[in-house]
Amino acid sequence: MLARDRAILSYVASHPGCARSQIRREVTPDASVSTVWRSLRRLVDAGKMEMVGKGRATRYRVLGREVVLAHLDVPANMRQPMPYRPEFAGAYIPNESRYLTVADRAELRKAGTPVLDPFLSAQGVTYARRVLEELEVDMSWASSRLEGNSYNLLETDRLIRSARESAGKPRRDAVMILNHKNTIRYVVENLDEIEIGWPDLRNIHALLSHGLIPDPTLRGGLRRLPVAIGKSAYTPLEDRFALQEELDVLVSKAERIADPFEQSFFLLVHIPYLQPFADVNKRTSRIAALIPLLKADLAPMSFFAINDNEYIQGLIGVYELNDLSLMREAFVNGYIATARRYRYLRPEAINPEKGDVEYRFFTSRAMRRCVLKWRAFEPTRVRRMMERANIPREDRDHVLEYVGRCFRGLTPGNAILYGLKPEALEGLVGIADDE
Repeated sequence: MLARDRAILSYVASHPGCARSQIRREVTPDASVSTVWRSLRRLVDAGKMEMVGKGRATRYRVLGREVVLAHLDVPANMRQPMPYRPEFAGAYIPNESRYLTVADRAELRKAGTPVLDPFLSAQGVTYARRVLEELEVDMSWASSRLEGNSYNLLETDRLIRSARESAGKPRRDAVMILNHKNTIRYVVENLDEIEIGWPDLRNIHALLSHGLIPDPTLRGGLRRLPVAIGKSAYTPLEDRFALQEELDVLVSKAERIADPFEQSFFLLVHIPYLQPFADVNKRTSRIAALIPLLKADLAPMSFFAINDNEYIQGLIGVYELNDLSLMREAFVNGYIATARRYRYLRPEAINPEKGDVEYRFFTSRAMRRCVLKWRAFEPTRVRRMMERANIPREDRDHVLEYVGRCFRGLTPGNAILYGLKPEALEGLVGIADDE
């Protein structure tokens, strides 16, 4: 770090809320306005400081985990009460403001870019669907764990895959986990249509809160009464009309953020800060944070490996100080630690095709005829075979396409699947190369 940057950082740390002109006058009176601006910009981009406000009203303050931790050392009942600050979200300009640094985003993208399987991609199976089964268990457990859920990972897996509740566990815990599973599946199955808008946030909240909020009109609905944040001195907005206005601001800004990691983190920060729902706000933010990543074919943020303590402390830092440092650290470290679980796509997550199940015997017979008798894939002859085998007309095009794909994928290594010996493939044209 440059000496000038260090001097500016030190001054702002002891003078939070100072203006640029004040910083220049007190720290670097000999430097030009543009020089001071470049130093401030570097510090903001590096996540060391943040800007609050716009134009002449712009003010600076230091960010950092130590600031938050020192604040949290004071018991909540002795900390200064903090009301909702509309300028927190209001000062954010999509695609100009940055909560995540350039280095953060580069590291996240490197960790979250999966190793794609060309064959599976060619079949039109989306990345989100390939990781769905593992994601359902991982995130249902991890997100519920952050709410104090008593199910462990194995119990969660059994509940999701076999609908078996664990004896002695609260029914509410099972409902919470199953709500997560249903919501994750809803997001993946409707990924093309889902946007970061109020209808989608409302649907996510309704699915997550089903059976957990007594008043059914509040499941997917804006809260009507004030809410309190446990173990925090933060007081969310109470006025319903102001709440609606702030929600509109939040959604409008979130929708316009281009970078998927920045968009994900923005949602993770601002939905809990606004508290638009009577309950289940943090869970809603965690599922919403999935959407930009899955839409970009990136590994999901499942919260499987996130540091629970840092996440909770980071949220309180957001609530009371609007400080993102601990939250950012928990998000970046948690994502990088988790992304490797989804880096390699596993074919076993794909549902078998009809040709693999209902028409397995016919497929093998047709393949042997193509190889041993015709020495080529003959669509017309395979169709005649289907007629004689009484395969329903509505299935014939699919079965024909499947047999052709199997023929083109023939190798000595998979010939056994169709009752063939490797030497039977010698001289065939139109099959896969044996590498």
